[in-house]
Amino acid sequence: MRLSRYGIVLDSLSSDHVEMVRLWRNQEFVRNNMEFKEHITREAQESWYQSLDFEKNLYWLIRTHDYPVGLIHIKNIDLDEMVGEAGVFVGEPSYLEMPQPMLAILFMMELAFYALSFRQLKAKIKSGNNRAIDFNEKLGYKLSSKQPEGFQYYDVSKDDFEQATSKLRQQSRHMYGGQTTIEQSTVRTKLATRLVAGIQDSESYFNPIFP
Repeated sequence: MRLSRYGIVLDSLSSDHVEMVRLWRNQEFVRNNMEFKEHITREAQESWYQSLDFEKNLYWLIRTHDYPVGLIHIKNIDLDEMVGEAGVFVGEPSYLEMPQPMLAILFMMELAFYALSFRQLKAKIKSGNNRAIDFNEKLGYKLSSKQPEGFQYYDVSKDDFEQATSKLRQQSRHMYGGQTTIEQSTVRTKLATRLVAGIQDSESYFNPIFP
């Protein structure tokens, strides 16, 4: 399934993407800010992919002009508590300073709060990674209480997200339009079906189209 908004595409992770993601993930500038810093082998990457439960995890390739630039996810989704853990990394260094990763994160958070009706998103960030901390705080994230130094959890509610990103979302709609394109694959999980239904239910926000 492919979802498009703000000029970027979120392409559901498939087995065809696994090796490219592994090569991205093994780059030093990516590993330096990851909790797991070891070199990832082909076998380990394949094992990780095979272990993913796509009823509890949403992983997407970020594309711009059909060019893949990074990976974004909502993992460990709990539909009873309506929470999940968000994460992203840019694999193509030329896009580190470009707007596309930010637009992908904005779109992902909209999907979480408006399509899946999440109560909260979490994100784990390395202590001292001030660039990532500042960026996430601008999206409404706040440091969770009583955590030791190291990799720390931040969380954001729907209200905090809306207040922090009101201007950003308005600007993004003005620049790129407010339509959301949904290209469905033939095989979808219950979670993906729920996501698409949520986009349709929030029609006034997402303005969905099916090409």
